Amino acid sequence: MRGWGSVSPIEFVGLVAYGMFIGVALAAPIGPINIEIISRGIRYGFRNGWYVGLGALTADTIYAAIVVSGLTPIADRPALRVPLFLAGAAMLAWVGINGLRAAVNPDTEVKPEVPRGNQSYLAGFLIALLSPMGIVYWLSVGAALVAEAVARVGRIGTPVLVGGVFLGLLTWVTTLSVVAQVSRRFVTGSGMRWITGVSGVVLLGFAAWFLIQGIGAAG
Repeated sequence: MRGWGSVSPIEFVGLVAYGMFIGVALAAPIGPINIEIISRGIRYGFRNGWYVGLGALTADTIYAAIVVSGLTPIADRPALRVPLFLAGAAMLAWVGINGLRAAVNPDTEVKPEVPRGNQSYLAGFLIALLSPMGIVYWLSVGAALVAEAVARVGRIGTPVLVGGVFLGLLTWVTTLSVVAQVSRRFVTGSGMRWITGVSGVVLLGFAAWFLIQGIGAAG
């Protein structure tokens, strides 16, 4: 078994860069987390969008720990996936409905309260944690990454490669939050309502898909 001293600087940097590339590539597709980062970032600023991303990153850390620790057979069970589908559908439906209410009734609150950072963090954490896509990702791609690291430099390379993935994810959510912050300058009140409403509809679509998948898995 190789130790840290046997991993060359080139191997180390290569593993980190490879992991970052995978992290960015897998975070880029539009999904519930990206929708919520953009929506909160435009409505409330960089901080709230970024905290949503950090919450999601924390959930990914939990799933990665499951894969790395060898608990994959426990996580890859219908008995776990079904309640995750249903809970994820409920969470996304709640966030989506709130977004639609804010878009349809913009005058219900003269000065909408800006969520605290921990509220946005919790929202991102729960959306990611209750998303079966997180489990599917880490049980498939995550397990493949672990195998890749072991094949390259032994088991010592696993945390390096997984760390690179997280750096890639962090880079993505930070960049997306900055883009949302900059976009605030060009979004009017009407445009803000449209963005909020469209985000709510998209999240409700994901909620419906999760619900259908959960019912199908239960059957």
